[in-house]
Amino acid sequence: MENKNIFQRMKMDIPELSEYYMLKRKERFDAGVPLKGIKLRKLIHPFPYFLVKLDRVLKKRNFELINDDRIKTNRPIIYACTHIGGDDVQAAFEGIKKHAYLFMGDPKGAYKDEGGLLVFMNGVIILETKNKDDRRIAKIRATELLNRRADLAMYPEGAWNLSPNLLVMGLYLGLVQIARATGADIVPVGIEQYDNDFVVSIGKNISMEETKNMSEQELNLYLRDCMATEKWRIIESRGINNRKDINTTIDDFETEIINRCPYEFTVEDMKNDRFHDKDVVEEKEVFNHLKKLNINSKNAFLINKRNHN
Repeated sequence: MENKNIFQRMKMDIPELSEYYMLKRKERFDAGVPLKGIKLRKLIHPFPYFLVKLDRVLKKRNFELINDDRIKTNRPIIYACTHIGGDDVQAAFEGIKKHAYLFMGDPKGAYKDEGGLLVFMNGVIILETKNKDDRRIAKIRATELLNRRADLAMYPEGAWNLSPNLLVMGLYLGLVQIARATGADIVPVGIEQYDNDFVVSIGKNISMEETKNMSEQELNLYLRDCMATEKWRIIESRGINNRKDINTTIDDFETEIINRCPYEFTVEDMKNDRFHDKDVVEEKEVFNHLKKLNINSKNAFLINKRNHN
């Protein structure tokens, strides 16, 4: 595939850029080109870390790390972070402090803005989540990275948590599978935002040796519990993050989270990208049949809201 210079790339729209970079990733992978620049990125890590903190200060946001139970280890680490949208990636990296690559799906505008440049300086494994081959390559690249003694930050919920009451959504199995393949420790990271305050809590390492008797599914559920524990630590420290107005609807609540991000994601994007447990029937599916009913005097009681409590 023909390489395009920076001026040509800047003229491309986001869908074209996404396709171009995805094809280049596959081209390098198929050619056997290894990940490059890992040692250099570790060396220059203090500079992008400083820029993350500076960006927060300029935006007049506060940061607090309320807990850090990490154990020193010579094994690589996968940081399993909760996902709340906005600048939660920056908050996670400010809390982690140590160098870690970012596992990033659907970067969109990050290909063109200063945030994307900062992510590239730090080190990133990018994938288009809807492309099966790109997901496969990203998973192999993550394994390669950890086997080369670098750390990685992942968001196993797969999307921003738009729920007003669910601490942690269901998790994709990929993170656990990568940890099992590499022997990496998993460290749960909880993140929450209170207006302009970001609060982070970091849990204790989950060792693959200590959890070897668990199945992948069992370990995934255990990880979710550990991530929820870190979120609960934040709630104990700061309280429940209530909606600002009692009349705020779920739609308003979801839109507020979406609007934190400068890129063009939608509520539907988040709902489609998150993990869907086939064994769990969601509310909209439970009541879907009502839309197909031919309402008459004999079945009208089914749509009475008093019967849905």
